[in-house]
Amino acid sequence: MTDVQSCQGCFFKRCPDRVLKVFAYIILITALYITCFVTTTLSKPGGPIFSLFVLVLLALVAGLLLKIVRIPPMLGMLLVGIALSNIPKVKEWTSLDAKISSDLKTISLMIILMKGGLSLDIMDIKRVGFAVIRLAFLPCFVEATVFAIMSVLLLKLPWIWAFLLGFVIAAVTPAIIVPCLDELKKRKFKIEENNITTMLISASSFDDVVAISAYMVCLSSAFSSDKPLYLQIIQGPLEILIGIALGTLLGIVLWVIPPANSDKVDSRIRTALILVLGLCSVFGMSHLNFNGSGPLSVIVMSLTAIKGWGEDQLVTDVVDKLWILGEPLLFGLVGRDIQFEFITLEILWKTLIVIFVALFFRLGAAFAAVSWTSLTVKEKIFVSFSWIPKATVQAAIGSYALAVAVEKNADEIVVEYSRTIVTVAVLIILISAPLGSILMYFTAPLLLERIDTGHCQLAEGEEEEEDEQENDENV
Repeated sequence: MTDVQSCQGCFFKRCPDRVLKVFAYIILITALYITCFVTTTLSKPGGPIFSLFVLVLLALVAGLLLKIVRIPPMLGMLLVGIALSNIPKVKEWTSLDAKISSDLKTISLMIILMKGGLSLDIMDIKRVGFAVIRLAFLPCFVEATVFAIMSVLLLKLPWIWAFLLGFVIAAVTPAIIVPCLDELKKRKFKIEENNITTMLISASSFDDVVAISAYMVCLSSAFSSDKPLYLQIIQGPLEILIGIALGTLLGIVLWVIPPANSDKVDSRIRTALILVLGLCSVFGMSHLNFNGSGPLSVIVMSLTAIKGWGEDQLVTDVVDKLWILGEPLLFGLVGRDIQFEFITLEILWKTLIVIFVALFFRLGAAFAAVSWTSLTVKEKIFVSFSWIPKATVQAAIGSYALAVAVEKNADEIVVEYSRTIVTVAVLIILISAPLGSILMYFTAPLLLERIDTGHCQLAEGEEEEEDEQENDENV
């Protein structure tokens, strides 16, 4: 082997898998764009293909750079989208049709909801206990209620739109919590022995389902204001029932179709079917004016299907790989919805007040949710700090109301409310994602105990000596 080959092998061994995957996707995107550039005029500057290429490429690079310095990568992706939509000349070159942007965000929403549904595990409730349910429900509803009240008082939103915004903000993100917990585990902190890891990961997944379900109820009511009162009252619960029923039915169908003949072939067909059915559910229900049923059905379908399949690693891997592209696309497009011309200094400072007041109440609710557990006071404070980060759900559903408003050609005041939700969602991501991860990293040495490796080794040595003495006595 030559020195050059040796250096190359050494480089690729040291380079993290995530980085290599991102580089692979960058090469793939660039190759696809070059192919489109020589075959269609849509790839010229100002065309949709050029705009998407620039957005996804820069978002991937920005996310990778921030990840290297241990900052949540979605922040860089958001900032790329904000920059592309607010720098005049760049905005002209990277303009994108509102309908295309809306459809792409809906597809990204479907991917992240499916990813969440496939990772849910009902058995975690039995392993950890009722604390998972309390941690999923209590902080979510407390923060959503406080946020709604403050939004009515300061941001002058109607009550239904205030609660719509509250449930957008209330969801926590496993995308930041899980990497932080993995890093703390490597640093030998006690987070598995006392079930902190299982509790946080399980509760964060259920928390997202709770927030999204409540959000869809509010969304249905917000866009049914022109209907009779009795229809407005039943619209939200009706859409939840339809979403659960449709998702359960499709999940059961996926148990038996395709038939279990060859695992490899079945997994490929399962992957194609669950993706196509997810797209049909989201776009089909939206076409039938049941906007809340589609996203909820994707979660239920994924959860039901994976329970019937057992563990199908290929399906999960494909959805995870799709999210590598879906993440920069979603956060970049959400960043593009931020228009500085619609944001005044008054709205900005009022929004910041609402965010920090709601976060304060959320911390208290999270602490209360784990008060009836065996955790120490310091560990309960750490769990509260872990419940701060927000990103993925806010990006996924924060702009969904705006997409529905654009699709329905809603009144200007409805579009304005939708833009307010997008603005607040982006601000909460920019504030809570780094704040939560920083608090988790830097308060861990103060709030968590470390695993005493020396003590463990000493205990193992004493057990070996006792075993040798017993053997000698037996002899």
